[in-house]
Amino acid sequence: MKNKIRIIFQLIFLALVVYVGVRPLFDPGYAQDFEAYCPFGGISSFFSKLQLGTMSCQMSTTQVALGLGLLVGVMLFGKLFCSYVCPLGTIMEWIGRLGDKLKIRFDIPKVIDRPLRLLKYVLLFLTIYFTMTMSELFCKQYDPYFALVNLFKNPDITLVYAIIAVVITFLGSLFFRMFWCKYLCPLGAISNIFLNIYGALGVIVLFAILKMWIIKDLSYVYLLGGLVVVGIITEVIFKRGFFMPFAKIHRDNTTCNNCGLCEAECPQGIDLTKFDVINDVDCNLCGDCVKSCKVKHSITIGKTKVTNYLPPIATVVLIGLSLWYASTFEFTTISERWGNFEKIKNVQVFRMEGLKSVKCYGSAMSLKMQLATIPGIVGLDAYASSHTVEIYYDPSLMNAEKVKESIFTPIKQEVNKVDDDMKDSISVCEVSVIGLFDNIDFSNFAWALKKGEGVYGFETHFGEPVRAIIYFNEELTSLIQVERLIKAKTIKVRVPKGFDIREINFKVEEAKLIPGKIDVKEYRKRLFKSYNKMFNKYKTYKPEQLKVFVFKMPEAGAANAKRSLSFLMSHLSNNEGIVRFATAYTDAIYAYVYFNPEKTTPEKVKEELMSKKITVTYTNGNKETVENPFELDPVGEVKTAVEVNLPDIMN
Repeated sequence: MKNKIRIIFQLIFLALVVYVGVRPLFDPGYAQDFEAYCPFGGISSFFSKLQLGTMSCQMSTTQVALGLGLLVGVMLFGKLFCSYVCPLGTIMEWIGRLGDKLKIRFDIPKVIDRPLRLLKYVLLFLTIYFTMTMSELFCKQYDPYFALVNLFKNPDITLVYAIIAVVITFLGSLFFRMFWCKYLCPLGAISNIFLNIYGALGVIVLFAILKMWIIKDLSYVYLLGGLVVVGIITEVIFKRGFFMPFAKIHRDNTTCNNCGLCEAECPQGIDLTKFDVINDVDCNLCGDCVKSCKVKHSITIGKTKVTNYLPPIATVVLIGLSLWYASTFEFTTISERWGNFEKIKNVQVFRMEGLKSVKCYGSAMSLKMQLATIPGIVGLDAYASSHTVEIYYDPSLMNAEKVKESIFTPIKQEVNKVDDDMKDSISVCEVSVIGLFDNIDFSNFAWALKKGEGVYGFETHFGEPVRAIIYFNEELTSLIQVERLIKAKTIKVRVPKGFDIREINFKVEEAKLIPGKIDVKEYRKRLFKSYNKMFNKYKTYKPEQLKVFVFKMPEAGAANAKRSLSFLMSHLSNNEGIVRFATAYTDAIYAYVYFNPEKTTPEKVKEELMSKKITVTYTNGNKETVENPFELDPVGEVKTAVEVNLPDIMN
């Protein structure tokens, strides 16, 4: 008899994965997230939280709660996730049945089976080790599930690893029983560790004692290593659980007729008729053996004839409790302190919700680096899932308004093209907008204004609320129409596969027209985003020691020039004689290359600027040779830094 309830569960979770995969076809604005409920990612990120104090990128309390809930489920009810939820396990099980029908699937001999199980513990250790030391989810590089659902296109995937993993997983499952689950799955490995609760708790308690009273800087890598050893002993040596789970399959040998139906239906191929209580680590409490038995109560879950509905009910309850916990409590993505935090007697906390640009570990760390340069700010707790930050500051140096200003990044953005022949016909208005603060808000604001014919661009300035300076043509639109654009309930946004309709909620507190009009040249000057980077010990030099190569660079005015300028700057910094690269708008757009004439020459500076290939150094230290994004033939002049007198801080 087929276990229909389990099949329904498997189909439901597979359908959810398919839904996430196909939804962008009819909802282009939908952001696919196949990791949103990944328990192994949560467990890996939990180790990262312990070791570094930070959550792995895109991991939140939801994944951690589901991961810890899974381990609680393992101890109480067995590996329910493996039998009722895991999409990859479901597919591998079905592929195995195909292998049986083709009569090409075999059980690996026991002499090879035990040593081969070591592989998943090696994968478990390496995967969590790299995650907890880099705060990046390492399993995404090779995970066959992640590779398949993303069609191998996600940038986090290492294509060679992923292809090898997928091929091994599919072929292995076709020829050998549950090959991925038994020999390669790191989630299966960590589940088996907690089937030996005595060993797991012993390692955890010993580590806690050592860390609290003996070796306070003891790395959590040793905790991971100890748990992996427990798993190896449990599975490779004994291949049985110890005390856990509480719910086990029981066989009544006084009524069992040894017909073999239960063994035939067991996905794991366990020899059930050899045991009265099934302690085998491969048992997932799927209940297929119970359903297949034709002798009433001969095979049961628990000694007291516990209902066969226990596994699916427990699965639903555990998932529900985990999601409830995640909705009630939230882990910090990062929790950082610096400067003289410990010495400040009255540290104050500024809390801000709805900061949508804080959405993962990387963006939270970027904000931390920004705040760490501001005197008086000494700490940050960031919650990426709820887009919330708590900033710690010294009230003798800062106040809440200054803290809020410190996380505000003003922008200048063009939304529609302006004709070059327009003269003194661009009007300017100032609008105080509630709900406008971070870069995602600015993007939505730009799309809202883009709908208006004759609206050309805007710039933002900090205030309570934020002030937006908007440039437009009064012959084509009016101040009232500009307000209507801002207060729209929805906007149409271009996405890679078309357009998306987004809801917005901007409110206008005040809007006023600024007297007078400006021409196109003045407009371009106001919206120009200057670039300014110093490197190679620039600040150790006096202005008298430096020369500056100055030349016109209209290319620096392009909307997407910032990334390209950063690439060029990185290349210039490889020459130790070049110490600063900046752009500014005076009567035209100029570039300024500061250099030490004792270490390099103007000719060498020009040669670096004109290089067809440039060498870029990324933030992680990796170097790459790429095409120069600019085709420059710079014609300019060399001046002293004193003559140029360019400010160190520009917009």
